[in-house]
Amino acid sequence: MSTVKNVLTLFEEETQEWFQNTLGEPTLVQKEAWPGIKAGQHVLVSAPTGTGKTLSAFLVFLDQMKRQAKEGALKRDLWLIYVSPLKSLAADIRENLRRPLDGIGNGVGSQEEITVAIRTGDTPQRDRQQMVRKPPHILIITPESLYLMLTSKTGQNVLATAKAVIIDELHALIDTKRGAHLMLSLARLDDLCGAPLQRIGLSATIEPLEEAAKYLAPEEVVIAAPDMKKKIRLDILGPYADSVRHKRKDPVWEELSALVYEYCHGSRSVIAFVEGRRYAEKLAYYVNLIGGEDFARVHHGSLSKEQRQETEEALRDGRLRLLCATSSMELGIDVGEIDKVLQVGCPRTVSGTMQRLGRAGHNPGRTSVMYLFPRTAAECVSCGMTAQLARQGGVEQIHPPAQCLDVLAQHLVSMAAFRSYTLDEVMKILPRAWNFRQISREDVQSVLCMLAGDYEHERDLPVRPRILYDRIHERVEGDGYSRMLAVSAGGTIPDKGLYTVKTEDGIKLGEVDEEFVYESQRGDRFILGAFAWKITNISRDLVTVVQAPVEGARLPFWKGEIKGRDRRTGEAFGRMFHRLQQAHEDGKLSDALHEMGLDSTAVSLAAGYLERQIRALGCLQDDKTILAEHFKDSSGNSQVMFHSVFGRRINAPLSLLAAQTVRDQLGIEIGSVDEEDGFLLYSYGNRALPEGILQRIDPDTCVRKLEIMLPAAPVFNMAFRYNCGRALMMGVRKNSRQPLWKQRLKSAELLEQVVREDRHPLIRETRRECMQELWDAEGVRELLYEICAGTVKVLDIFTETPSPMSLPLQWAQEAAVMYDYAPTPRGIHTAVEEMLKEAVKPGTKELSQIQESQLTREKLPKDARQLHSLLMTEGDLAAGELEIPVEWLDSLAQSGRVCYLEQGLWIAAEEEEKYAVTLGTGLLNDAEDWDTKQFEAQLQIVRRMLRYRGAADAVQTAGRYGWQQSLAEKILKELCRRKEAVCQDGRYYHAELYRRACIQTLKNRRNEAQTCPAQAYAALLLSRMESNAPAQEALPRMIKYYAGMTLPASYWEEILLPRWVKQYKESVLDAYLAEGEVFWYLQGKGGLRFDLQEKIDWDAAPDSLCGAMDGELSEKELLLYQTLQKRGASFMQSLNNVLGSESPYDTLMSLMEKGLVCADSFVPVRQWLSQEHIKKVTAKQRVSMYVKALRAGRWDIVRPVIQLTETQSALKIALEQCFDRYVIICRETAAACGFSWQEALSVLRVWEYTGQARRGYFVEGLSGAQFIRGKEYEAVVHELARNAQNRQDIVWVNAADPVQCWGKLLPHMEGRNFLNVPGTAVACCRGIPAAVLERQGATLRVFEKELAEACLADFSLCYKKGKLFPSRKRIVVKNYPDFAGEALTRAGFYREMQDYVLYR
Repeated sequence: MSTVKNVLTLFEEETQEWFQNTLGEPTLVQKEAWPGIKAGQHVLVSAPTGTGKTLSAFLVFLDQMKRQAKEGALKRDLWLIYVSPLKSLAADIRENLRRPLDGIGNGVGSQEEITVAIRTGDTPQRDRQQMVRKPPHILIITPESLYLMLTSKTGQNVLATAKAVIIDELHALIDTKRGAHLMLSLARLDDLCGAPLQRIGLSATIEPLEEAAKYLAPEEVVIAAPDMKKKIRLDILGPYADSVRHKRKDPVWEELSALVYEYCHGSRSVIAFVEGRRYAEKLAYYVNLIGGEDFARVHHGSLSKEQRQETEEALRDGRLRLLCATSSMELGIDVGEIDKVLQVGCPRTVSGTMQRLGRAGHNPGRTSVMYLFPRTAAECVSCGMTAQLARQGGVEQIHPPAQCLDVLAQHLVSMAAFRSYTLDEVMKILPRAWNFRQISREDVQSVLCMLAGDYEHERDLPVRPRILYDRIHERVEGDGYSRMLAVSAGGTIPDKGLYTVKTEDGIKLGEVDEEFVYESQRGDRFILGAFAWKITNISRDLVTVVQAPVEGARLPFWKGEIKGRDRRTGEAFGRMFHRLQQAHEDGKLSDALHEMGLDSTAVSLAAGYLERQIRALGCLQDDKTILAEHFKDSSGNSQVMFHSVFGRRINAPLSLLAAQTVRDQLGIEIGSVDEEDGFLLYSYGNRALPEGILQRIDPDTCVRKLEIMLPAAPVFNMAFRYNCGRALMMGVRKNSRQPLWKQRLKSAELLEQVVREDRHPLIRETRRECMQELWDAEGVRELLYEICAGTVKVLDIFTETPSPMSLPLQWAQEAAVMYDYAPTPRGIHTAVEEMLKEAVKPGTKELSQIQESQLTREKLPKDARQLHSLLMTEGDLAAGELEIPVEWLDSLAQSGRVCYLEQGLWIAAEEEEKYAVTLGTGLLNDAEDWDTKQFEAQLQIVRRMLRYRGAADAVQTAGRYGWQQSLAEKILKELCRRKEAVCQDGRYYHAELYRRACIQTLKNRRNEAQTCPAQAYAALLLSRMESNAPAQEALPRMIKYYAGMTLPASYWEEILLPRWVKQYKESVLDAYLAEGEVFWYLQGKGGLRFDLQEKIDWDAAPDSLCGAMDGELSEKELLLYQTLQKRGASFMQSLNNVLGSESPYDTLMSLMEKGLVCADSFVPVRQWLSQEHIKKVTAKQRVSMYVKALRAGRWDIVRPVIQLTETQSALKIALEQCFDRYVIICRETAAACGFSWQEALSVLRVWEYTGQARRGYFVEGLSGAQFIRGKEYEAVVHELARNAQNRQDIVWVNAADPVQCWGKLLPHMEGRNFLNVPGTAVACCRGIPAAVLERQGATLRVFEKELAEACLADFSLCYKKGKLFPSRKRIVVKNYPDFAGEALTRAGFYREMQDYVLYR
């Protein structure tokens, strides 16, 4: 009791009495914290949840305010600021303050006198205005709202009287940029209040405490962190799903849900934590199927505030049995007494585990129990390890981010929102925020220059400055745009473009991911907040829903970023793996797992998993061993799985270094995927990956290599986008949703502009963030040194099949390859660069339009400050170029901010030296560099003139700057050489404006194109096939037209060649094949393909096709194939002795059927097609056929052809062939030619820019973008228009002919559909099907009655010439329309009974 009195004597008697009567004895943390707080010192309070931290922070201040209120000396000013990281925590704190305020002194100085207010994003405007008129004594606020109050004058007036600040949940902020943002706000608050505020930091268990104390305040900090080890228990309960017995859809989750439901029995309230919002919804869904609709609810960041509050109240009141939550419930939201805490899946961090564990047994002295439900055998092991570290108190160490130039940029704009400041003032504030204590004056200047637009202006990009920066006097001002930026885009939480979900009554339910919405449509049902909703409408920013039955509803998904575990935790895991390995060797693996808290089911699963892994590799990875597992995937490609315990922050950069090492050694493309427990390298070919990969990486250069590779990594692009948003470089954030793809595009454009600016603040910040926070580059270097020294060993192990621990990364690798929709080969990038050298030349009209739009301003400067900013952006200004009051220039000149040059130009004073060098009037210290620096300055000034003052020639340029014409010409030509300007018709244009004119020209060209009906295209394809050329000329053209297409072998001489080659004969084809320009080979089942000799891949092994059939060839086939390979093309007679006395004929035919050999004659194909007929002929006839085969020509092996996607040149050939065949390239024609539309687009978009192709929407019925050859554009468009209007020709074609496009490239016209089979012939007039003969002519259907006679007459002519159904001696029409009889007779058909017969 004496101890209690000693501590409580710090307080007034009323406070002592209330505390003893209400709470009894102070906790250890309160005893340690109160003396320091009472003395006005900074105090860091660190203790587990439920130990009285909040009251330890508040009570001293409440006591002081009560005393002043009692004396009548309490002013209506802000005294204490309480910063809460969560809005929902703020309301809890206000409620918790009621007890001491109402209880101390029987309510004297209660809430009527000591006022408490909340300021968050949800605070109504009315309450905010009330706060300004009557400031509260205690302000509960979020970090973002504190920043916004500092950004406004009224907000600063409220904050200026504060004396102390309490930062709650410091552990949740300290490692984040949100924490850095808050600490800079506090530093600004110190400056505003005229003296450092007392800072009280409240935190859960945090390590190291000394570093956290330094973070809290720059002065000495008292640490109140008594040893208060709470009793904890963590039990791991294994899943035991039987998916076979019940044939369930999702057996693991259904079993887990049943377990969770079972553990809720006998408990009033339970929280089940899961990793991710989707899984929270999933767990609640399955539990509610068992327990009823309202048994479980969810709590996560994508639910609306109202939904979360309703759930919290239901849990607090005991109306909710189960809450399925993410990390959103880790922090101290008051939900009353929780009976049990469950964890489904493995927690991501040890500190998060401790926070969640603290939810149960919240009060001191109670044991906190958590039940963990792993979903897989692997999770049984990781849950056990995480639980073991939690028992040992091994929370992760803090790593606060330093520098944070993006956060600094945001505050620099905020500071200028309503008043100016100097650079000296900034340098005075920064040391009071730990994250910014080492920032130099030069760092701040570079950030100010970035915000003022200097980096963009150097590239002649006309962006609006975010601040107005006077570099002469080092003073910063803001304008209306600065205020809008600071208010609309402030904070550090990135905008992820989420869609708001509301009911039709306007009630907000939450948010869903943009990509999930893109995959949804009206009528779809999904689950949100444990309830099912049906989509009734999707607008630009909003998904409107109504409640729906839960059966069949989808689970939404959200994309999130997860920070990897640190090396210290990874090494702890590694030591546990080592102990498990030893336990296995001692036969005590199950005992070791049981000691980690696993139940019998979990032990069985984990032990089996670890034993299978040890059998596969011989051992487990640990803190001193990395296992490199070599194996081949199902496709035969080589892969290496590196089992590394060191966490993703090391594994991710190490995988990039390893992949680059293999690339450098083998010269092949290597991919990689990574996770917490290792990384996987995979090749795109069958070459084996080498041993000793990690040992080849140089530790001394690895960090620099990572910095070089970093901009190409996805992690850099993501971090850069977020940093751009935080630095206010993405513009004003409107109230409406900004689509994520727009954000990505905008940040990608900015990244492209500055990626080579090594000192650009955002490049520096993104590099630092990636290398130090998202990655651990120094940790990689240390690990590589340890590998070189042999203290960490890398063991190369070769296996036939992948080990169990490699499976997750195998799946990740398959997903990475599957979703890489259009991997672009490097050759295409090279070709693109070459082709872009010859871009489309813009027209005079487009150039004039772009120039006029540039010179016509929508907004003029509003005052002298904005005029100065414009001069910094656009450079020199001559009289008459801008309508502004001359008084502005005078005032700027008097204040030394602008200068007037003899040439009649006004410039910003900051650029006086540059212009002096440019015009030859300045002096440089280093005379040797004079010419170079002068010329560079001249180039920059002229380039800027072209950008903002319009195109000019050499005479105009020389006149503006007082130069000789020869110098102006030299400067302009150099700009052209550097591709920063373009010369056309004697005038020079800025490259960017010229590019825009090119784009406008392309747009205008596209708009010129008329969309024609589908039949016009059908007619065009058919009309190109007709030819009166002799057979010897027509045949090569037709073979080349169809080359590359695999068609049934019978088609060639039954359908294609007889139809389109005049007076076709077999001998013509044989003669052409003997010339060797083309060759044929069988492919697939009964398919035959012609290819040009130039398509042969001479770099590939000639026997690669045979190698692929290893084991499928008989000894005779292999012997004959090898003989042909050695001898080359050979007549059959010369092969007679290869198989002894046996004829090679049958063996050659077998090899031909397998696609391995061919002949320079078509006789073998004809005989192969006639096999059934040959069996029925006489022996004499068979001998005759054999003799014919002997004389048919030479036999040779089939050599591999170039694949379309292997090289860029092959793709170009394929595109040209597609143009030849189909005139237009689009999705449908690309598919018909067998190449990827995405790959085609990668070339076609460049061809369009260079004029080699024209894009438009030419034909109805063909989807998406359509391209025509540039040189054929006018002719094709003209022909399409003519076909649509005038062409009356009737063309008969076999329906199976690829040139017949209905039902293939184009959908069938309504009422005119037919089967595209060889037994069908189609008559087209103007491209429109007018009649068809089906079933080998047995059925006649006529679509155009008035054309029946013409169609049948034309068919009769074609048939008699052998162009259609050449193997049929007669056509018998059995089914026909009544009106067609007379037309059939006139066409030459004979009436026989009820049929009409046409004889050849």
